[in-house]
Amino acid sequence: MNQANSSKIRFTGPGQYLAWMLGFLGLVGALLYALQDTILQAFESNRAINGLIIVVFVVAVLYTFRQTLAIGPAARWVRRLTAADDFSLLHRPPGLIAPMAVLLSETPGHLKLSSASTRSILDAVSSRMAESGEITRYLGRLLVFLGLLGTFWGLLQTVSSVGAAVSALSGSTGGEEDILKLMQALEEPIKGMGTAFSSSLFGLAGSLVIGFLDLQAGQSQNRFFNEIEDWIATISRVAIAGKEADPGSPAYTSALLEQAAENISALEKVIRQSEEHRAVGIEAVREEIKILTKTMITLSRGEHL
Repeated sequence: MNQANSSKIRFTGPGQYLAWMLGFLGLVGALLYALQDTILQAFESNRAINGLIIVVFVVAVLYTFRQTLAIGPAARWVRRLTAADDFSLLHRPPGLIAPMAVLLSETPGHLKLSSASTRSILDAVSSRMAESGEITRYLGRLLVFLGLLGTFWGLLQTVSSVGAAVSALSGSTGGEEDILKLMQALEEPIKGMGTAFSSSLFGLAGSLVIGFLDLQAGQSQNRFFNEIEDWIATISRVAIAGKEADPGSPAYTSALLEQAAENISALEKVIRQSEEHRAVGIEAVREEIKILTKTMITLSRGEHL
C-alpha cells in the first residue's frame, strides 16, 4: 500500500461510543439501585412476563456491545491493510468487512479500483452493517411488544376480577361482612393493574435503553463506514490520476463526476435509512403512550362506576 495516501485516512475504533454506552448503563444501574424496592415489588406482580422482558433486554444489551466492539478488529485490519505490501500476508478479516476483503483480493492492484469495484465494496460493507443493526432494532420492538402483552394480560385479569367482585356483592346488605368481602374481591383487580403497569414499565424502559445503545452503535458504524468511504475515494483518485487517464482528458473529468455522484448517492442512502429507523422508534413509543393513556382512562372510569 502507498503510505502517502493511506496515512491521510485515520481508522478509529469504537472507544468513544463504548464510553458513552458504559456511562449510560452506569446511570441506569444507579437509578435501579435507588429504586430497587419499588422495582422488585413491580417485578413480583408477574414474574413470567417481566422475567422474559429482562432476558430479552440483557440479550439486546449484549448484542449492541458485540455490534460496537466488532468495529475495533475491523479498523485494525484495515489499518494493517493500508500499510501492507502483500495482501496475502494479512490474517483473516473480521466478519464485518469480509465482503470488502474478498473484493479487494480479487482486484488486480489495490490502488487501482474501478468505479464498479468501489460501488461493490461500499454496498457490501453497508449491507453487513445494516444487517447487524436490524437485529438490535427488532429486539427493541420486541421489548415494546412484550410490554403491551403484559398490559393486556393485566387488563384481562382486572376486568374478569371486577366482574367476579360485582357478582359476589349482589344481594348484599351493606354490613361489615359485606365490606370485608368487597375488600377481598378487589385484591385480584389490583393485582391485575399491577401486572399491566409493571410490564409496560419494564418493556418501555428497556426499549428506551436499547434505543440509546443502538444509536451509539449505529454512530460508531457510520463513522467507520465514512472512514472506509474516504479511504476508497482516495484509492479511486489514485487510480484515476495514474496512467489510465490524463488529468485533462474527458475520461478523467467523467470519472471524477461519477465518483462524486456515487458518494452523494451513498450519503443519501445512509441518511434515508437513519430517518426511517428513527421514525419507526418514535412511532413505537407513541403507540405505547397512547395505549397507556387509554388504559388509565378505562381504569379511572371503572373506579368511578
